[in-house]
Amino acid sequence: MPESDALDLLRLRTRRLNTRRVISKGRDYVLCWLQQALRAEHNPVLDTAIALGNDRGLPVVVYHGLDNRYPYASHRLHRFILEASQSLGEGVERRGLRFCRYVRRPDTLEEGLVYRLAERAAAIVTDDMPTYVARWQADRVAARGERPVLVVDAACSVPLNAFETHLGATEAFRAAHTPLRPRHLDAVLTQEPDVPRYGGDLPFEPDDLAGWDGERLDRLIASCGVDMTLPPAPTFHGSRDAALDHWAWALAEVVPDYNRTRNNPADPTSSTRLSPWMHFGVLDPRELARAVKSADLHSAARWKFLDELLTWREYYHHRARWLDAPAGLRSVPSWAKATLAEHADDPRNPLPLDALVHGETGDETWNAAQKQFLLDGWMHNNLRMYWVKQILPWCETPEEAWAIACYLNDRLSLDGRDPSTYGGIRWGFGQSKKAYKETTVYGWVPRKTSGALRKRKGVPAWLEEQAGRPVYRIDVPDKLPAEVAARYA
Repeated sequence: MPESDALDLLRLRTRRLNTRRVISKGRDYVLCWLQQALRAEHNPVLDTAIALGNDRGLPVVVYHGLDNRYPYASHRLHRFILEASQSLGEGVERRGLRFCRYVRRPDTLEEGLVYRLAERAAAIVTDDMPTYVARWQADRVAARGERPVLVVDAACSVPLNAFETHLGATEAFRAAHTPLRPRHLDAVLTQEPDVPRYGGDLPFEPDDLAGWDGERLDRLIASCGVDMTLPPAPTFHGSRDAALDHWAWALAEVVPDYNRTRNNPADPTSSTRLSPWMHFGVLDPRELARAVKSADLHSAARWKFLDELLTWREYYHHRARWLDAPAGLRSVPSWAKATLAEHADDPRNPLPLDALVHGETGDETWNAAQKQFLLDGWMHNNLRMYWVKQILPWCETPEEAWAIACYLNDRLSLDGRDPSTYGGIRWGFGQSKKAYKETTVYGWVPRKTSGALRKRKGVPAWLEEQAGRPVYRIDVPDKLPAEVAARYA
């Protein structure tokens, strides 16, 4: 692909968040602030920063900061993010760029680092994420800072900017998305720096974690003042190498039968379990799609996997881009909110939040699902569909049910806080079509039973085993704090 075509495609992935001009004179570098696209390879955020630096004759400084004040900051999330950050730093340095990292803890406070790093920058280039902290922080820095802020879509194969209007149905999105795929999937966007690595000073002393093992990382995390009652997920390591190894396994063992086995949680090869690495940007959807397109697979398996990866996942990103509050109950269709409100006073069986968090209800299937969240940091997609539907009658109001579903997803799951997982919760509260009949609590929102799930091979015994797993206790409030509930209004 000609260099000009690659630059055009990078521009298509890029939005300006403010009107400040890029000024090179007197500036030392372009600041690439990576928040969630935590990979050094196949990363359009990084490549856009390099292209801008080459154009302005400036080196690129790549910054990754890990705060201890983000919602649900925990041992689990910190550990995965820092493992990803270790790989990121090594990869960035291999590309001839300066990398710096800051891990916030009470005894090493560096306030306003993005603003301080930006004082000597021609521009800030960061992630374009439609949900959670990356969205809030980019908007805030663009509004308050003095430098131009460019956000770049690194999460989707076809950039969100390719769609000028909101496509409200999956069918419409698939029809618009499919013809754009070849150009974007096959494009080589990698940029090489023309300017020597930045060797000047920085306004803080970076945290160098190169070569640190898990035990040393854990000691650092323990000093950060985050929730240490939620331990790391034992089967997920955040590094790029771990992600690539897991993807090699999934491509060989899961994808060939994906269209037939994906709905059976008892089958260990029914799910790729890639979502944690996708959420934190350790893997690029384009590299997965290219591998599947070139693999020797049955056409049905190939189509199903690519439809989940490219249609459904990116449809949820597309929807989140057009929503003011992707994690809010107000994102649910009006008819669903109305029917749930009409049945708000129906008899219910409220359960303590502690019982929900620890999977201690009277529903074996739900307990098995919830214990995947708590113990594994991830839940099988088919179980999520059942899990989300059952929360409504266990909460005093629809608003509380929505907030608790999001709370459990965001606090416990490595792929929480994501357009896709919010999309799944929205589906459970009425994004799907109306039910055939009106029922208590749900109104016209469809219910879901576990009957079909339990008919699948090996599932009843598997659910019994999973629901019976012993759990550790994590800190849980008696009720969701008002500020947490407000986050999901």
